[in-house]
Amino acid sequence: MLLKDDAVLKTERLTLRRWRMQDREEFLRLSDDPEILRWTGRRVPSDELFRYYVSLDTAFAVIADGEVAGNISLFKNSVTDSFRCLDIYECTFYLFPQHQGKGYGTEALRAVLSYARSQLCADAVIAGAMPDNLRSIEMIKKNGGTFCFLRQRPSVPDEQFYVFSL
Repeated sequence: MLLKDDAVLKTERLTLRRWRMQDREEFLRLSDDPEILRWTGRRVPSDELFRYYVSLDTAFAVIADGEVAGNISLFKNSVTDSFRCLDIYECTFYLFPQHQGKGYGTEALRAVLSYARSQLCADAVIAGAMPDNLRSIEMIKKNGGTFCFLRQRPSVPDEQFYVFSL
């Protein structure tokens, strides 16, 4: 069950709360983890990304057993804004390696999809993954994501996008 209270989402095992300034060091540790960097293809410096996430109402620290286990965020960007007749968000997610394989990603994803539907009145959410990130793709598909397009750009890893109809 999902409860919303002061920008906090609760699931059976997780609390998803907005990132706070005092989370900076933990966020940087998460964002700069080599295993996470392997799959994000991120080019934005971690500190800049942190400031952006703190400014969003829809960027959440994933808390499991009282500690930061990862990040899940919903945001608008050039891809989602290009669909003028639909309200679409992009979802990004990643967990520290020690928190992977426990179902936390699925639980957090389901919570933000419910939040996007009920609180943001979104029409859809998209999520991307590198084509060889089979664990993320499997999780996305298992939770109703349907392949919609492959983004290929020079000097940037390819990314497959999946859509969740809400």
